[in-house]
Amino acid sequence: MKYLLGFCFGCLTLSLNALTLGPSARQEAELFNTFLEAAYAQRKAAPNRFELLQKALKQDPSSAYLKQQLVSEALAANQPQQADPYIDFIDDETSDAQAWATYGAYQWYKNNTSQALQSYEKALALEPEDETILYQYITILSSADPQKAAEELKELGRSYPQIAPAIYGEIGRMYLYHANYPAALEAFNQAIKLDGQDPQLRMGRVAVYEKTNQYFLMLHELEELEKMGYATAPMFAQMGSVFVLVQDLPRAQHYFLKAKELDNGNIIAGYFLSVLAEQQGDYARAVSYIKDTQDYSSSATKQIQVSYLQRKLNQPKESLRTISKAYEQFPDNAEVCYLYAVALYEERKYAKSARILAPLTEKLPDNQEVRLQYAFALEGQKKYKEMETQLGILLEQNPQNAAALNLYAYSLALRNTRLNEAEQYVTRALTVNPQELSFIDTQAWVFYKQGKYKQAADLISSIPAEVLKANPEMAYHAVLIYEALGDKKAYQHYLLVACGPDGDLKACTKKLSNIK
Repeated sequence: MKYLLGFCFGCLTLSLNALTLGPSARQEAELFNTFLEAAYAQRKAAPNRFELLQKALKQDPSSAYLKQQLVSEALAANQPQQADPYIDFIDDETSDAQAWATYGAYQWYKNNTSQALQSYEKALALEPEDETILYQYITILSSADPQKAAEELKELGRSYPQIAPAIYGEIGRMYLYHANYPAALEAFNQAIKLDGQDPQLRMGRVAVYEKTNQYFLMLHELEELEKMGYATAPMFAQMGSVFVLVQDLPRAQHYFLKAKELDNGNIIAGYFLSVLAEQQGDYARAVSYIKDTQDYSSSATKQIQVSYLQRKLNQPKESLRTISKAYEQFPDNAEVCYLYAVALYEERKYAKSARILAPLTEKLPDNQEVRLQYAFALEGQKKYKEMETQLGILLEQNPQNAAALNLYAYSLALRNTRLNEAEQYVTRALTVNPQELSFIDTQAWVFYKQGKYKQAADLISSIPAEVLKANPEMAYHAVLIYEALGDKKAYQHYLLVACGPDGDLKACTKKLSNIK
């Protein structure tokens, strides 16, 4: 109890004394308190430390130290403009090394490299043993004068032989950055000579070999690292990439799989494994590899690729679901919008497809694929006037747009209107691409509508049977043509082709009759 009472008595005495302080002493006390508060805030990295230093400076506007601290804090926050009002903290008579280093850092932020180097040289002249200042100086010097920076680093290596391998590694990385590959290789060789077990030094040499296209030396170095027990997903992915370059795909796949074992989401391994799986026709595995990559959920391109592969797997609903999710995530991505609209069109959701494509035609007015798909979507809704407007724009942009010509012809024939105009359009389309089977089918369809059944039959019979089997609409055109000719044998044959050998011909005929 005695000690506590003594302490309280002391505090009371101090408080009473404070009440009798004069204005000058009171100002000094306030400054001291503010300074302590600012120093504590700096130590704790408190958000208000800059404001506290400004408050202290208002109480002592001539303090070079407070100005220096404000400059340091502004640079640390990557806001050099906040340091501008306080940069007069230094003059030619300043003998504080840290002050010159702070001033040098400010000049570096302002891209005044020459002044930055001069400031650091003054700092080092005052404190030649300060390794932090030396490191900062060399960092700036490496961008302005790599050769001089290398000499400084070598001198540092001679002074501290225990860190010489790391220093030569730093020299190698510096020369690598400046694309001086012979000097970089020499530095990495020296570093590895001093410490052959440091994998990062060998990875530096790998980088030089990669930049100079010395792939076999690069592979040798990576294989040495593997023997040393150094195993990382990026390294194995790099090895796989090199084996792709030298066209050794089995070994490439081997190392990509090793990378995937260590990091299931490795982007490079996932990409190449999906490509290899796709080349082998294993689309399901390709999808799996793409979905595993770290960036799948943030990559529109990869989601598009998965949707495409799902279509190849005959999974249209999965494909539509994938591209739909991509559209929700990337509504401003033109490629995603276009492909989603195409998928909707193929699902006969013409109105929704058109709603997506309409603004896209305004955004990309010269993109003929987008406008053509928009015309298809309008045709699907039977909005023929709007469709013809879009086709008119397309043909004005490119009179040889065969797909647009064909759609125009087919739509007119389907509506049984302006058949002579339809014939002209499809003739122009075939002039551009005489081997396109869908154009040949359209011309046969136009002839059928014109009552030119023999000409129509001559054309439709030139389409291979396997194509007709894959396109029931084409096959049913043949059915109608031969029915009009009274050729029952051909009629039955094409009806079977259109409906399939096991199909219900009556139901199939009714369904296909919508084509009329």
